[in-house]
Amino acid sequence: MTGDKMMRRRSLLAGAAALALAGGAHMAAAQELPEPTRLSVLEAKLSSMEAELTLLEDVRAIKRLQSAYGYYRSKGMGDELADLFSDSPTASVEIGGRGRYIGKESIRRFFTHESNQVKEGELKNYVIAQGVVNVDPEGKTAKGRWRALIQAGTYGEDGRWIEGPYENVYVKEDGVWKFQSVHWYQTVDGSYDKSWTEDARPVPGPLEDLPPDAPPSDDFKAFPQPYFKPYHYRHPVTGKIVNSVVGEGQ
Repeated sequence: MTGDKMMRRRSLLAGAAALALAGGAHMAAAQELPEPTRLSVLEAKLSSMEAELTLLEDVRAIKRLQSAYGYYRSKGMGDELADLFSDSPTASVEIGGRGRYIGKESIRRFFTHESNQVKEGELKNYVIAQGVVNVDPEGKTAKGRWRALIQAGTYGEDGRWIEGPYENVYVKEDGVWKFQSVHWYQTVDGSYDKSWTEDARPVPGPLEDLPPDAPPSDDFKAFPQPYFKPYHYRHPVTGKIVNSVVGEGQ
């Protein structure tokens, strides 16, 4: 954010804080306070509102980043996908059982591999939804869980319904949110013609012609085998950590 924009935002927030302080039951109490105290209360209110606005802007930027990822995946745009990632040497992507590709150039090689391209007559639509984003208190990193429903197929052949959750980590670099890690878990890869309940494929392993930098970090199976990846966030009402389900299913 530029200096001018920051000044305009702070000016607007200061006005809003002053109105909030002057309104309702606060008015009489505020008028009885000494001038220095009133200014301190106003500054505290301003800081609180500014922090809340920054959080909202961060979440919106992360959601925009994740949505862009889905559109680029749908078109097999490998370079654009790699550019969404952090410049950190520990940035990584892990899709299903392919293993981990670490570092931006390794991530680029993975996304530009022919297995991730969209050839003539092919369709790969990534619908990514159900996002839960949590930004850390310092506003430098965040985590997000999403669910991808993938419509895939080749003209004249059987189509596929593919589905599973993402557990991603984000980092803010020079004021811009990027992926630190993308990790997708395959829940099901099923036939459109025969029904996904009757013809489900197992999780594919590492690419033979593009070995990963590290093996898969989780040993999981896809439908009909049950698997549950624990949520990164706490229950929004009870505050408890939810890391298992009845029957250990997805």
